[in-house]
Amino acid sequence: MRVLHPEISQEERERLFRAGIDLFNRGRFFAAHEAWEEIWRSTMPEPKGLFQGLIQVAAALHQHLDLQRTQGPRRTLAKARRNLEPFAPTALGIDVADLLAQVGRWEGWLVRREGTAPSPPALRTSPCPSPSHRMAP
Repeated sequence: MRVLHPEISQEERERLFRAGIDLFNRGRFFAAHEAWEEIWRSTMPEPKGLFQGLIQVAAALHQHLDLQRTQGPRRTLAKARRNLEPFAPTALGIDVADLLAQVGRWEGWLVRREGTAPSPPALRTSPCPSPSHRMAP
């Protein structure tokens, strides 16, 4: 049985955060979603909006690339954009502005469906404070 709001250590939070980034950048969007969701569901999910946005981008890409859906991913990316925008340009070492630009390309392509799909987004990162560090938008 899965605990609704698990308590996780700072070390586990850091591991899940880094694992999510690595999985996302390797195109394993569902697994990235699962790693970040453990943080988001925890008793200390801050910054909650950032994690929710990352989870939504990963979910949308999984929906489209793995499940071949189009409508759901468009709506999910729009929600992700709203959650991520307050954290631009960077948060926890993630280049959120760059991610938003990549999400925008995907949103546009999903609307028009012309030409080849954009490359899957990748998270650009730099050294950052631990994700255990509280940060508000």
